[in-house]
Amino acid sequence: MPAALRVWTCIFLWVVTTVLPACARVIAWPSPDLDQDFVRRHITLMETKPFDGVVLQATMVGQEGTARFFAWSAVNRRYSAEEFRPFVEAVHRVPFRRFRHNFLRINLNPTDRPFDMFDDDRWEILTANVATAAAAAREAGLRGFMVDPEAYADPEPGTEIPRFNVFDFRLRRTSREFPAYRQQAFHRGQAVGRAAASAYPGITLIFAFGPGATCLGRGSLPERVYGLLGAFVDGVLVGAGGQATVVEGFELAYPYRSCDRFQWAYAYLRGPCRDLSLEPTRYDRWLEIGFGIWLDYDSGRTCQDARVAGRACRWFDPSLYPAEQQYLVDPEQFARAVASARAVGDGYVWIYTEEPKWWTEEHPLGENLPEAYVRALERGRDATGLSCPRPVESLPAHSIPASNR
Repeated sequence: MPAALRVWTCIFLWVVTTVLPACARVIAWPSPDLDQDFVRRHITLMETKPFDGVVLQATMVGQEGTARFFAWSAVNRRYSAEEFRPFVEAVHRVPFRRFRHNFLRINLNPTDRPFDMFDDDRWEILTANVATAAAAAREAGLRGFMVDPEAYADPEPGTEIPRFNVFDFRLRRTSREFPAYRQQAFHRGQAVGRAAASAYPGITLIFAFGPGATCLGRGSLPERVYGLLGAFVDGVLVGAGGQATVVEGFELAYPYRSCDRFQWAYAYLRGPCRDLSLEPTRYDRWLEIGFGIWLDYDSGRTCQDARVAGRACRWFDPSLYPAEQQYLVDPEQFARAVASARAVGDGYVWIYTEEPKWWTEEHPLGENLPEAYVRALERGRDATGLSCPRPVESLPAHSIPASNR
């Protein structure tokens, strides 16, 4: 379907049936991240894939080590506008045609040092970097940030708990109690939201996961791995003051393939998760719901033996999965997942991959990626007849539809 016709189809469906209320955009988030130079060199071939945009890594010219990659050092050192200049200029030289929804990645957790809600110096660095990077994203023509709050630090010995995670109250470095930390998380979010929206009014902030990770965590709030994240996002909503689109990207949908799973998640995020919010009215009004889908879900575990043996992994081979998980590599199920996520969500669906590569330096048209999955993504992105309505009964009466935000 031609792009122009697809846009008019989306508008028609929203007006007449509300089946695809926001005509959600589909964003690629490949692993490893692509930087500005890769995109500049390969954009023509990249845009043959059925995406609306891509997540970018800002590689900082002249820097070494972790400082070379902005996303992974945003908490560690302060960057200047001058340091972002090569990134901005490189992105400006990219002749984007189809990819109009592109995002700069920024991480909220360091991997190599403690980070606490009451660590003023570190938060000053992060907040300043948010403002600088937002201004650069605006100048470069990007839509905004893909905000990754995940704790990537190695786990504590004998546990699965990451050593460093600013959103985990159990790792606090002061004697203050949970209510004080929750309020401080809110204030830190306010500062970040204000910095982003002031530097780039209208910026879009997609959180890889947000309040959903808090409300769906195990145990009491103080015992949850991301128990402070919901309060932080509440603060971002308040700080941005309606001058930013804030999206719960709901990474927890990675293995979802059926309509009912996305419907359940949307209803839960609009119901019980909303009830945990410190700012429920703003949560209703300004927080949009999106979904992340992992094409080769959990392929790191599935392909472990192949990696040890130094050979490519046929992640798409159903025999690698137990019978109850073989649906995860069914292209038709993937197509339905994309279509369902678009139908239920408010604006963005993002696709994560590890083993399959949409683009590589040696193979700009893809690697370890059967064509069936490219066509499946295309079908899911362009689906118009899917019966997967948003669970509108879960919305509070005073909430504002996504199309009016």
